[in-house]
Amino acid sequence: MRAPVLGLPVIGLAVLMAAGCGGTVPPPDEDTLPVKLGAIISQTGVYAMLGDDMETAMRLYLDDHGGRLGGRAAELLVADDAGNADQGRKEARRLIDDAGVDLLTGLIASPVAVSVVDEAAGGTPVVVANAGSDELDGQNVFRVSYRNHDHGRAAGRYAAERYGRRAVVLMGSDYSAGVETLDGFTEGYGAEPLKRILTPYGRVTDLKPYFEQIPPEARLLFAFYAGGEAVAFARSYRQLGYDTRIELLACMNLTDEDVLRAVGPDAEGITSVGMYSPALDNPDNAAFVARWRDRTGRNPSAVALQSWDAMRLIDAAVARGGDLTRALGEVGELAGPRGRFRLDETHNPVQNWYARQYKNGVNRVIATIPP
Repeated sequence: MRAPVLGLPVIGLAVLMAAGCGGTVPPPDEDTLPVKLGAIISQTGVYAMLGDDMETAMRLYLDDHGGRLGGRAAELLVADDAGNADQGRKEARRLIDDAGVDLLTGLIASPVAVSVVDEAAGGTPVVVANAGSDELDGQNVFRVSYRNHDHGRAAGRYAAERYGRRAVVLMGSDYSAGVETLDGFTEGYGAEPLKRILTPYGRVTDLKPYFEQIPPEARLLFAFYAGGEAVAFARSYRQLGYDTRIELLACMNLTDEDVLRAVGPDAEGITSVGMYSPALDNPDNAAFVARWRDRTGRNPSAVALQSWDAMRLIDAAVARGGDLTRALGEVGELAGPRGRFRLDETHNPVQNWYARQYKNGVNRVIATIPP
């Protein structure tokens, strides 16, 4: 019989003996393995520009943290949902079953997010970086952006105080985000609108007939549009001369940085309500904006900030160790570029909102709207 190798650690010898006798080698400690994030992002389709900001922010966060989250090596596996709910569901299943991800994140469009959350089925934790659908919830679902209803309600509260409940008209794209935001505005405003004008989602190139539906007695217009539709609205509002006929208050998406790059001077002077502005005056935001500009040469969008904060939440949760879903719920308050925020019992953010006015290339903060 061969003598044991001199100097072999007792634990190593025991493992070899167990292996030779048909025993099972203990699995490595999970906390020493890389944490795998499956990011479902629109790399193609209508939201591809937002997808670029989302992926850039996530990779920038990893670069700035040495490729580690919570002290563990991290892998970011990106899948393209193409803005399609069925494709998002398919990629979620592939990332869970084949790639073995620990967590799903990303999610720009609400229909995609709803299908992914359904596919995760209360198991794999999901950190939503953008989608605002009011129906997104669950024990394993955490959102760092906002609920559409909360967005609209903050805008309505600001409008009631700023404009004194003038006769208002609501205008928006006819899909969940548009309808939920307009519903929230009505609640926050505390007065019924004169008219609600909904435009078919993704199918309108000429908004003139819809602007013409605004009653002559209306004094305030609140509008929800995002992406390419926001570009079309902002241009039409100015070029059709409605900027001289009725005051406009916009949702954040209508004057976010991705839209402003396309609209340019036609957005000058528009007031909007959102949860972030690159002009927020705090040290965390100054550092984030500088780092983003260094990487991209431009100001960060709200989607970029939300994606950065999704990574911050995951980082803090991984650092806690143990079950990731439980840890995400225990992170508590986070400070950062948008200011302090926390997740409530439904895992949605409790945060300040800001009235912003676009002037000389910057969404300047003109008021803070507390939670």
